[in-house]
Amino acid sequence: MNAAERGEAALIEAMKARVPHRPSPAGPGDDCAIVDSGPARALTTDALVEGVHFLRAHPAAWLGHKALAVNLSDLAAMGATPEAFTVSAAVPGSLPVAVWEALADGLGGLARASGCVLAGGDVVRSPGPLMLSVTAWGPLAAPRPLTRHGGAPGDVLMVAGAIGRSAAGLAEWLALVSPDAAWTIAPPEHASPALLAHLRPDPQLAAGRFALEAGAHAAMDLSDGLAADLPRLARASDLTLVVDLDAFPDDPALPGVSADARACGGEDYGLAALVSRALASRFRAPGFVAIGHALPPAGHLVAYQRAGRPTQLAAAAFTHFDID
Repeated sequence: MNAAERGEAALIEAMKARVPHRPSPAGPGDDCAIVDSGPARALTTDALVEGVHFLRAHPAAWLGHKALAVNLSDLAAMGATPEAFTVSAAVPGSLPVAVWEALADGLGGLARASGCVLAGGDVVRSPGPLMLSVTAWGPLAAPRPLTRHGGAPGDVLMVAGAIGRSAAGLAEWLALVSPDAAWTIAPPEHASPALLAHLRPDPQLAAGRFALEAGAHAAMDLSDGLAADLPRLARASDLTLVVDLDAFPDDPALPGVSADARACGGEDYGLAALVSRALASRFRAPGFVAIGHALPPAGHLVAYQRAGRPTQLAAAAFTHFDID
C-alpha cells in the first residue's frame, strides 16, 4: 500500500508516532500551534527537494535527520537552543509507506537528541518529487543573538566543524548510486566520514551556544561552504576577510584533497565566527580553529593567501543558482 492509499491523516499519524511532540495546541492537532511567550527566539526554515538536494537513494532515516539538521545548523549560528519545529511535505503517490516511516524515525531521532519537539505541519500530494520543508525555532542562549554583522577589524576568523568533507561525500555518493535509483531505507553498511557528513550531517549546536556565551562578535552557518558563505559574513560586517589556506586543519577523511577544493565545497554545516584576538585561545578549547583574520574593507570581501602570499582559489565556489 503506498502513501496515497493510506491518506494524509495516516501519514501525519505515522510522523507523530515517531517524532516527539507536545499535546495540542502546543503540538499537532489544531489549525495552529500555540507558542509560549517569553525570551526572544530565533526562527529559521529550509527546504529539501528531490533531484536538487537529494536522490531517492538517500537512506530515508538519514534524509529525515538531514531535513531537521540543516535547520538546527542555522539556529546554532545564532546561538539558539532548539525548541520546536514544523514539517511540511509534498509526497508523491508512489512513495512507499516504509520510506515515510523511516524518514520520520530519522527526524525523530535527531529531535530527541537535540531536545526539540514537533509542533505541527502539513502534508500534501506531489505530482512529482518529494519535497520537505522544516521550520525550527528556539530561545537564545543570551539576551542578544549572534549575528553576521558584529565583526570588527582585527578579529580572528575561526571555524568549527569539518571543512569540505560533505563535498567529498557527495562525490563518493554519486559514484555509488544512480540518479534514477529506487527509494532506499537501509543506509550503507560501511559509510565513510565524508559520506556521513553529506548524508547525515551533525549541526554545531554546542559550538553555536558556546560562541554566543563566550563573546564572539559575529558568526554564520557554513551551509554553502567557506567560499560561498564567507563573502556574506564579510559584507554583513563591512570587512575584508583574509583566509590562510595553509591553516586548514588536516583531515584524515580527505586524503589528497586540496585546501582550495575544501574551501569550495558546499553543505558543510559548520560554523564560522569572528572572535577578538584576546578570546581566540578560549575558542580553541571546544574545537574552533583559526584560519584567518579580519581587516577594514579593502575593495574585496575575501582574500586568500598561501605561504603568506595572496592567491586565487583553484576551484569554483558552490552556488545554488547560476544568475548573471
